[in-house]
Amino acid sequence: MVSAIKKGFITMCVLFASTTTINSTYAASNTSSQKGTMGYGYQQYLNKHPEKSTNHETTTRSKDIQPEAGTSQEGERILDISEWQGNLTDQEVKDLKANYDFIIIRAQYGSEKIDESLEHNSDLLDKHDLDFGVYSYSMYENPDDARYEAQTLYNRAPKASFYINDFEQNSVTSGTTEESTNAWYDEMKGLAGNKKVLFYSYENFMLEHAKQSVENYDGYWMANYNPGQPTREHVLWQYTDSYASPELNQEVDANYTGPNVSTDWFTS
Repeated sequence: MVSAIKKGFITMCVLFASTTTINSTYAASNTSSQKGTMGYGYQQYLNKHPEKSTNHETTTRSKDIQPEAGTSQEGERILDISEWQGNLTDQEVKDLKANYDFIIIRAQYGSEKIDESLEHNSDLLDKHDLDFGVYSYSMYENPDDARYEAQTLYNRAPKASFYINDFEQNSVTSGTTEESTNAWYDEMKGLAGNKKVLFYSYENFMLEHAKQSVENYDGYWMANYNPGQPTREHVLWQYTDSYASPELNQEVDANYTGPNVSTDWFTS
C-alpha cells in the first residue's frame, strides 16, 4: 500500500515537472518569437527602467485616453504588424482599407531573417491597392553592414511606399552608431529616390546613439507608451503595443500621425 502511494506520488511529480517544462518552453518560445519586431528593444528598456513609464499599465492607460474612432486631435491612427499577427486575409485587407490610408509591415530582422508574412502580405496589400510601408529591425554592426541591410530591405519590398530603419538595440561593433545609421539612410535614399525614409526608436536610445544621424532622415517615428502626445518633433507616435484592432480581431501596435502631418505625406 505504501509502495503504491509512493509510486503515485512519484508519477504526479514527474507529470508536474513535465508540464512545468512544457509551459516554460512554450513561454520562452512565445517571448523569443517577438524578438526583432518593432518595439521589442523599447520593451526591454522599460523592463529595466520602469521609472521611465508614468504608469506600469502604460498600454492600457494610453488606450483608455484614445477615442475608438480612427482619427483624433492628435492625428490619424496607423497600425504596424509583423509575422506575429500572421498572414492577412482578403477580407482583413478590405476592412483595413476602409479605415486606413496605409499600414506598416515588417520585412526583415537584420539582413538574414525575412519576415514570414512579408511576401504574402505585401502581395495582398498590392492586390487591393492599399499602400504600405516596410521596416527593418536593424542589427547592423558597421557602416558597410548597415548599407547591406538597407539594400536587402529595398530588394525584398520594392513596392513599398516608404521605408523605416527600426534601430532600437545597439549591435554596432566597429565605427560609431551615428556612422552606421547615416550609412543606412544614404544607401536607402539612393535606392528609394523620392520615397520617404524614416527612423524609428524610443527617445533615450535615439539621443544616445543617433542624435545627429536622425536629422538626415525624412522623419522620426517615436515609440512612447506614456499617455499624452510627445513634445519632441515626430511624424509618427507609437503609443501602444496592444490596440484592439476590430479589422484583425487581435491586439496590434498602434500609432498616431504627428501634429500637422497628413497620411499623404508618407505615401506621396
